[in-house]
Amino acid sequence: MAKRGGKQNQVSLESLTDEEAIFKAVRNKCIQSPFTILPLAIAGGMLLLTGAFSWGFLGVFASVALGVIGAAAFIYNMWIRGETLAREHIQWLMEQLKQDRRNALEEISRMCREIGFPEAAKEADELSDAYSKYTEFLETRAGAKLGAAVGQRLGLAESARKAGVEHLRQATEIHTALAGIGIDMLRREHAEWTAERTTGSSDPTVLDQKIRAHEQQINRYQQLASKRDQLIAESNELEAALKTAYMSDAGRSDLSLDESNDNPATRLSHVVAAAEAAESDMKDFLQTVRQETSNTL
Repeated sequence: MAKRGGKQNQVSLESLTDEEAIFKAVRNKCIQSPFTILPLAIAGGMLLLTGAFSWGFLGVFASVALGVIGAAAFIYNMWIRGETLAREHIQWLMEQLKQDRRNALEEISRMCREIGFPEAAKEADELSDAYSKYTEFLETRAGAKLGAAVGQRLGLAESARKAGVEHLRQATEIHTALAGIGIDMLRREHAEWTAERTTGSSDPTVLDQKIRAHEQQINRYQQLASKRDQLIAESNELEAALKTAYMSDAGRSDLSLDESNDNPATRLSHVVAAAEAAESDMKDFLQTVRQETSNTL
């Protein structure tokens, strides 16, 4: 969320191209300009005072003059400086959009530290740093000749960031679930019951049932822990791909689009595609786990 003019605005990619919303924002800024609102406010006040104190022609003339000044300021800002104000508004939206994206990773980093998951917190910080450096570099290279190539890379960087955020969120969700499982106690009880089953001191049927139940929970814990670690590794791969693309592009004088495998954008797109496919597989896995868990309750 971003604030401007005392209001909270949800910034999205669509807002950058919403002509009606941009027009309204520019119009409101013109209306709220002190060069518009102050002369009009003073003109209104003088008209009231003129009526109250019988200032006559001079009062009316001064009010009309101030009203004309306020209206002229609005017309000048709206129709002469309007394009400049629109560009400034779009630039402000872009800054807020970038801040919102950084905030998403900062929020994950904070949450991970709170739940005792420093590996994910570190990865969120590093991914945020890699994303910020690469996108800021690309924006400095944007121009008429490089626009399409820069746009392609910015889109890939955003896809990498989104995939990384989703990976870290899923890893955090799994870590939180694992924290609620007393794995040490499960393993200890499983070992005790297995030894007890060997001695034959208790009912073997009951012990076998307990052992199987614990084995299922231990196996599920190990599966989830493995998936959590996989998500962290994939997020790290996205971060590394962003850093590699940044270092490669920083040394290139030409960022033109091409299909060669040596193109940093091509390599980054391969990593992003693999991450998005892994994200889909992970969602299916977690959904299966939830269904199996609910079935056993």
